[in-house]
Amino acid sequence: LLKVVGSTEEMSPIIKELILNKNVHFNMNIENSSAYTDYYVIHKFETDILGSEIYSTIINPNDNRCTDCLNVVKDLAAGLEIELKIDENILKENYDIARITSELKILDSSVGDKIREIYKYNTSIYELKKLREKIDSIFDKDLELDKISDLNYFNFAVGTLSKMNKWRLKKNYENLSAIVMRIGSMPAAAEDLYMIIFPKHYRQETENLLKSLDWNELKIPDELMGTPAQMLLIIDDRIKTMEGKIQTLSSSMEAEKKSKINSINRYYNIFNLEEQISELTRDAEYGDNIFAVDVWVKNSELNNLKDSIHKITDKIILSEKTAEELKNQVIPPTMLKNNFLIRPFEWIVKMYGMPSYNELDPTPFLALTFCLAFGIMFGDIGQGLIYFLFGLLFRKKIGALAEIVMRLGLFSIVFGFVYGSFFGLEKHELSWLPSLIEGGPLNPDNIPNILIASIVYGIFALTVSYVYGIVNSMKNQNIEEGIFGKNGIFGYLFFISFIVTIAAITRIINIPLYIPFSVLILSLIIIIVKEPLTNLVLGKKPLFHESPGSYFTESIFEAVETILGAMSNSISFVRVGAFALNHAGLFMAFLVISQMVENIFLKILILVIGNILILSLEGIIVFIQGLRLQYYEMFSKYFKGDGIEYKPLIISKQ
Repeated sequence: LLKVVGSTEEMSPIIKELILNKNVHFNMNIENSSAYTDYYVIHKFETDILGSEIYSTIINPNDNRCTDCLNVVKDLAAGLEIELKIDENILKENYDIARITSELKILDSSVGDKIREIYKYNTSIYELKKLREKIDSIFDKDLELDKISDLNYFNFAVGTLSKMNKWRLKKNYENLSAIVMRIGSMPAAAEDLYMIIFPKHYRQETENLLKSLDWNELKIPDELMGTPAQMLLIIDDRIKTMEGKIQTLSSSMEAEKKSKINSINRYYNIFNLEEQISELTRDAEYGDNIFAVDVWVKNSELNNLKDSIHKITDKIILSEKTAEELKNQVIPPTMLKNNFLIRPFEWIVKMYGMPSYNELDPTPFLALTFCLAFGIMFGDIGQGLIYFLFGLLFRKKIGALAEIVMRLGLFSIVFGFVYGSFFGLEKHELSWLPSLIEGGPLNPDNIPNILIASIVYGIFALTVSYVYGIVNSMKNQNIEEGIFGKNGIFGYLFFISFIVTIAAITRIINIPLYIPFSVLILSLIIIIVKEPLTNLVLGKKPLFHESPGSYFTESIFEAVETILGAMSNSISFVRVGAFALNHAGLFMAFLVISQMVENIFLKILILVIGNILILSLEGIIVFIQGLRLQYYEMFSKYFKGDGIEYKPLIISKQ
């Protein structure tokens, strides 16, 4: 953590340098200043500010002007159809923001006025075209609406009603003191055009009824009033006139476009940067004529950053502390470092939470176990190849998810060779198909082996999960959870002894039952008394932080949860093998249906539909089951996800 303290006069260039470094994670949290003293002596200023309390304030009440200017630039770029780009060379320039703002105002008053005028004309044309569509739908183009509007004792209204509201209107004829005439139809909008003539003294009553029917009145300007044929001519003439003006303005702007592209892109970069500076300035800490910001920097970049700041000014104090020195005072951000094979799985980790600074990164372990589980549950050479190709084709559009699907597809292919399955067809249908197990997954001799293999996989996955949890607890000096807790060493002993006890009862292994059962009971007792036992080992008093009765009540419930957790963990991983059998069985159902028809094209169609359903529906179910195993069975053992991601501030296109 680097504390940067300097003069408010030089704040903007210093903040700018921090942003342009691209390796700085801003920690704009006033509470974290407790990691340092709140008193500074800046001898370069020859001003004693000892005792100046750090506080948070808005130093620049007009910082919204950068956002306003940025919006003006975006409007200009949109009007001139200019693609805005971030240019690092422009960002590094020295510039006078007042002069840049003045230049932008001049540009906006010339080009911007034309853009706004074009927008105004386009809006008017759009409204006129909507009006024209409705007027054109009137059946009688010689209907003299202008004469109807001049009646002394009657008013009239023209508007649209939906088909449903038309029937509601018919039901209310007896309550309506008016003449209703259908004068047009708009099939595309599923609406009809009506004219309603009513006495002037029934105006309010009529309007209330029409409002209840979602009446959409067609408001015809007085200057257009006449027959529909006359109105169409006037509207067409106005549209043509406006389109001509737009063409003239567009030609004028096109001539200016080439000379303005560089200027507009320059303004965009500058105001984009200034907006970021304004935001950070607003959230900084302040004293008497000084500012202070906390930033996180990688160790490898620290010296370069300090050198670049010192080049700006020597009126600066840079105080640094490592994450280890700060301990519990500040939450350091976490930067995940994984190779390209594992990196996409960070997306799954981040959906759950970010590892804290002292937690092991679960991504490598998740990547391995998630892919293994998916391969076991969805082993098929052909279907795995489809997933791989899908991920390969869409990885630029979908990103991390497509990359994950690619890797899952590869593991599906690998286990497809184990099962001997190609688009659901097995070795007895395709004799050339390689297979490590004879007869496929549904062979009665293979079913127990697949289920046992899934349990072995589960024991391996949970063992590593417990190891992760123990290491994380010990790194945080949490002996209570790391050694005596349900996810610690004795929690793992309980889990293993539970598995061995079940194996001994079912005669899978031949050992005396009392051995694993004794370890199970002893582990459970230690989990129950973990708090007093930890305090006894550490020499802390009192042994209980609450009444013994309350403590043991909670601990017994936790013990019951531990027992249920061990049972659910075991059953959950049996599902992995069950899904593998289900995968083979589901396609077998489609294969049997295809064998019931004689037409070769129907046979192929049924098998194709079967594969599509398996790839879509079952693929999603298996993916969700893999996520469930990670989030509920494994992450609960070792991963809290309370960390903050290390995000260096980088100027990007908005």
